[in-house]
This record gives sequence, C-alpha cells and structure tokens, in this order.
Amino acid sequence: MKANQNQFSPRKVPQQERALFTVESILTAARTIIQQKGYEAATTNHIADVAGVSIGSLYQYFPSKEAIVAALVEDAVLRAGERTRKFLIERMNVSLETGVREIIQHLLEIRREYGLIFRRLAREVPRFRNISGQLTTEKYLYNTVHTFYLQHREEILVEDLEMAMFVIEHLVVGAIDAYLDNDAPRLDDEELVQQVSNAVIKYLTK
Repeated sequence: MKANQNQFSPRKVPQQERALFTVESILTAARTIIQQKGYEAATTNHIADVAGVSIGSLYQYFPSKEAIVAALVEDAVLRAGERTRKFLIERMNVSLETGVREIIQHLLEIRREYGLIFRRLAREVPRFRNISGQLTTEKYLYNTVHTFYLQHREEILVEDLEMAMFVIEHLVVGAIDAYLDNDAPRLDDEELVQQVSNAVIKYLTK
C-alpha cells in the first residue's frame, strides 16, 4: 500500500523566530529519542514532551511523526550536502589522488556523524527508504561532483563519466557503510580510506 505523501510533509512552514525555535526543538527532540530509544519510542506525545511544547503546537507544524522524521532526513541531507559541496570546491585544484583520498575521508566523517539518518533509520523503518533514496547527498551534489571529475579529466581514463560517478558512489558509500556497521573489523579509519582511495584511483586511471 502506498503511503499518503501528505503524512511526510510539514503542515506549515515556520517564518518567525519563535516558530523556527519551536520547529528546531521538535526536530532535536525527535532525533534524541530515536537515537537513544529507537523509532517506535518517538511518538508525537513523547516528542512534544521532550521538546517542551504542547502537542497542539507540534501538530501546527507536523501532521505526524513521519513528517517529523522526513524533515530530519531533509535537514541532514542539506547540512551534510552543503559541507561536502564546500569541501569539494576547496579541492578542485589539488591532484586527483589527493582529492579522492581527502574526499573519502570527509565522507567517512559525514556518514559517521549522520549515521542515524543515512544508515540506521533506513534499516529500522523500511518505508523511509524511498525518502532517503530521493533525498541523498550524492544527488544533491551531482553537479559539484561532476565538475570535480571534469577538473581532472586529463588524468581520468574512463570514457563515460556518468558511469564512473555511479560506480564510485556505490563503491565508496557501500564500503564506508559496511565499515561503520562493523562488517570490516580488521580495518581502522586510515586503512579504510587508503584502500578505498587506491581502488577508486586505479579504476579511474588504469
């Protein structure tokens, strides 16, 4: 059965400072509850209580807890995306090898920091996979990533950049997520970054 898209959408967009504070308090409370107790514990009443707002105030902005969690996903994507965009732009002129290694290190830190949204939530609540799939930092950063590749086009031997971007995205994110989920216990951060970087550089240049 297809979920009603309205249940994932905010009821109204806050404009004034007080309203923005209320919404931020609700999101922070939801994030804390899910992190500590899991998704099922994050009822709207519990979220309102932890946020210090009335249930009526919560429903002014969000029709359901699904809408609150969807807002958490969007917020995480935007924050992580903007940080990563800035990081990429600052590394446009470094060598391909250095840039790839530093970007992979950055992505490791980002996916660790936002693990609740990018990994745990999608696993615990399958119906959020569609939202997570539509709102990803990779899609948000497509043009910046493409520009990075074009900046190093002379070093890249793969002819199809679209295919290269697809392959590398899944290779890097898949390896990082498996590592963070403790599926690669013999690696540490430095070794993971080095091994994944080597694989990406070899794919692009040989």
